[in-house]
Amino acid sequence: MTSWRLGIEDLKRHGERTALTGLAAAQSYRALASRAEAVASSLRDAGVAPGDPVALVSSGRAHDEPVALAGVLASGAIAVPLDASAPPLRLAEIVRDRGCRALVHDEGFSLFETDLARIELDRDGFVLATLGQAPAPRVPPDLTMACILHTSGSTGKPKAIPIRWEGLDAFTAWMVELTALTSEDRVLRVAELVFDLAWFDHVASWRAGATLCTMSRRDMAAAGSLTARFRELAPSVVYAVPAFWMKLTAFDETLRIICFAGEVFPPRELRALASAAPNARLFNLFGPTETNVCTYYEVDRARLDGTSELPIGVACPYADCRLVDGELIVRGPTAMDGEVATRDRVERGADGLFYFRGRIDRMVKIRGFRVDPGEVEAALVDHDAIREAAVDVIEHPKLGKTLRAFVTVRSPVEPRALRMHLANRLPSYMVPDKITLLEELPRTTTGKIDYASLR
Repeated sequence: MTSWRLGIEDLKRHGERTALTGLAAAQSYRALASRAEAVASSLRDAGVAPGDPVALVSSGRAHDEPVALAGVLASGAIAVPLDASAPPLRLAEIVRDRGCRALVHDEGFSLFETDLARIELDRDGFVLATLGQAPAPRVPPDLTMACILHTSGSTGKPKAIPIRWEGLDAFTAWMVELTALTSEDRVLRVAELVFDLAWFDHVASWRAGATLCTMSRRDMAAAGSLTARFRELAPSVVYAVPAFWMKLTAFDETLRIICFAGEVFPPRELRALASAAPNARLFNLFGPTETNVCTYYEVDRARLDGTSELPIGVACPYADCRLVDGELIVRGPTAMDGEVATRDRVERGADGLFYFRGRIDRMVKIRGFRVDPGEVEAALVDHDAIREAAVDVIEHPKLGKTLRAFVTVRSPVEPRALRMHLANRLPSYMVPDKITLLEELPRTTTGKIDYASLR
């Protein structure tokens, strides 16, 4: 059976319903289709063919970005989203390694050196200019692929994660059904396009005819501005990392679906969120970028006692999930190359649900003992004064590998008291040598804890 893939007609069929609102003038689906078609036409005029990789980036996150994405996908090209905050050399490396033939960008983007054809858009998504012709193809075209995302690679180079239409079709169709998404919904665009969460925001919204609400990076940076803008946009469906939800201080009754993923949600903070949004259904979605969401759990509010761990639930209908020596293995249309060994330690509880037990590749040896930093983080968060915790391994010139913890607090506490708290719960070799109090934990562009910047 042929997989669904986004086309201009898919947008046109929603007619005058509002497709985009927020950072630029609201536009209907008919207008979105027209502007996306102009992008697709410009790509064709520049020599880009279906199956060719095309990079896209937006410095302002206005309506140019969803228009660019819709245009690239509808043209049959492969979308290669770039992180606007990344160093130019990294961006140049990605477009070179992926064999990109064109770059679609907004007028505020500071260009890196490139020979690609360029399509420049204004913040509303109108084409301002088409510059140059696409260089000769560097890679064979692939008509099965929707996009290529990138994560940090162990080799020091960005790791490419291809997302095929078969997998994107399975994921977005299921999410539309899970969230009962309709054309009456307003979906908040939170994650950057380089993060798989954003593909629900855009593609699932377009399938259902929902309104995509855009918000600036600046608005999302601080709790006050985020809450004010959130209430102004009044979204009904939001999919974001726990750090996003923990910044919000108030919710409207319009919010009916809360989805979260990317990191473990601290139990106390999740209970607070559930209390602040009593009418919303909450979903814990789990899976690495290489599989997209592979397990899910609709939160049972009766289980939210502020201390108990949350299950990651059961396998998604399109995912075959099994455990091999404690590691989660995923097979199915969303899994890269058909099957992925996730490097996630998972076990099945007595209730039949999956529970996340940490990353295999975060396991370290401290004085000869195996230690999972995630277990230390969980013990820290169990302290009433702690809001969030990050534990990493530091190489000491004389002592070798040692643990160091970084925490944010909800009430004053001394590091010595935290070490005593841990000493009562963990073996001595799992108690960090140093605990540092921070106002905020550093975050990557995808909203996850940036462990590298803590070292």
